[in-house]
Amino acid sequence: MNIRVMLACFAGAVLLENQASAAQVFADEEKGVSVNVGVLLQPWMQLTAPASSGQGSPGIGAPDGKSPSLDFFARRIRLMSWGSVTRDLSYFVETDQPNFGKGGDFSSSTYIQDAFLTYTVAPEFKIDAGMMLVPFARHTIEGAVGLNAIDYHAATIRLPAGKVWRDTGVQFRGLLADNLIHYRLGVFEGVRTAVPPPPPAMNAPAQTPLNEGGIPRFTGQLRLNLLGSEPDFFLKGIYFSPTPLVSVGVGADLQPNAVRKLNGNPGAYLAISADVFAEYPLSDEDEIIAKANVFNYSEGASPIGGLAAGGTTFFAEAGFRHAWIEPLAYIEYVHGKNSSLEIIAPHAGLNFWVTKHTFNVKADLGYASTKTPATTGGTTTKKDMLATVQAQLFF
Repeated sequence: MNIRVMLACFAGAVLLENQASAAQVFADEEKGVSVNVGVLLQPWMQLTAPASSGQGSPGIGAPDGKSPSLDFFARRIRLMSWGSVTRDLSYFVETDQPNFGKGGDFSSSTYIQDAFLTYTVAPEFKIDAGMMLVPFARHTIEGAVGLNAIDYHAATIRLPAGKVWRDTGVQFRGLLADNLIHYRLGVFEGVRTAVPPPPPAMNAPAQTPLNEGGIPRFTGQLRLNLLGSEPDFFLKGIYFSPTPLVSVGVGADLQPNAVRKLNGNPGAYLAISADVFAEYPLSDEDEIIAKANVFNYSEGASPIGGLAAGGTTFFAEAGFRHAWIEPLAYIEYVHGKNSSLEIIAPHAGLNFWVTKHTFNVKADLGYASTKTPATTGGTTTKKDMLATVQAQLFF
């Protein structure tokens, strides 16, 4: 995106600064009833190219895997509604149509992404029920509106069940000990009687389906708020907070007989997480934002994602915001056991927080080195460069 286009975007945003916000359709303060609607738009311009001749990955750059490719598409188009029915009962519903037009493909459909209600007994105990983000890690409960980097660190999240980190179920959450402890514990649908794959060879015995007994999935997270607290359902990657926010957390995702082990038999799926988040203001206009997360997946955790033998992933992200400009950098790392997969992906970005989360522009330059086992033995390495510009409008 050239400088003139970017400046035009900024000028338009300034005109909308006092108007672009979620619309309140109805409110009755006496009864505690409210209805709000909102829209999230994230158009992307992305240039992808092999980092060296002959090293491109088909589908990453141009179809031939050797030439640069410029792509214009809508990363997210979301319609949402939220509000309250009583003072204690609230709801959130959201649709999504991701990657609309990516690679010239406009066939993606709109679907319900989130749909849950929340009953607040007290700040220490809330009950969520419906389709929601699972509380495996802090990053898996961040909302797309409030991300700091240009997108999620999706390469490091390898969950075998649900849809885009969501699942149907019931969750209990709250803040304890004067907001020192933040807990979330959920019971979800998870994997249910998945059809076994065809036998590997003629006359081979059929494999047992996964989770025939219908045992649910259990996901939980425990956080220690060292400074400040985050009471909302959707956490943010950046709050523009006038006071420090520092927390550490651990999480786990477990379901018996939910994955297929390397011997072909059903077995327990287990993933664990540990993370840290910090947003520390230095002045009214300056702050440091940093977070890191490490994940470990058991054998069979995500065969589609290349971690059939299990493995470890992590990401680290840091930025420094001065007024409305923030340079940042992050790195993603994926290591599968038995040399099944290795990804190293450093990125550098520049965020323009024109009107904070309402309107902003993000630029990102990334590199990815991906090692996979070769059919002839050894490994195959693919190296790609990605340059992305995103505009976000939330109103």
